[in-house]
Amino acid sequence: MEFVSNLQQRELIAEDILTNKNLMVDYDRKRNSNREALSKLKKDLSEEKKVWVNLGDMFVKMPKENVETMIKKDQDTLDSEINDIRQTMKEKVVELEKLEGGDGSKSRAFQLNAMK
Repeated sequence: MEFVSNLQQRELIAEDILTNKNLMVDYDRKRNSNREALSKLKKDLSEEKKVWVNLGDMFVKMPKENVETMIKKDQDTLDSEINDIRQTMKEKVVELEKLEGGDGSKSRAFQLNAMK
C-alpha cells in the first residue's frame, strides 16, 4: 500500500511540474507579445497621442502613455509570476527526486539562480 501511495505522490508532483512548465510557456508568450507591443508603440506609433487597445473583448482608444504604463505593469507582473513558478518547480523537482529515492544531488543544477 505504501508503494501505491508513493507512486501517487510522484505522479501528482510530476503533473504539477508539467502544468507549471506549460504555464511558464504561456506567460512567456504573453511577455513577448507585450515586448512587441512596446516596441511598436515606440517606433511606429511615436507620433500618436492616443492608440487603440484591445481590452478583453472590446477596443478602446487610450492615451499612449497610459497604454505603455499598463503594458509595463503587466510585464512586471508576468516576470514575478514566472519567477514564482520557477522557484516552485525547483522545489517540486527536489521533492520528486527524494520520493524516487535520490539524495538530492541530481537536482542541484535546478537550484541555480540567474545572474543579474
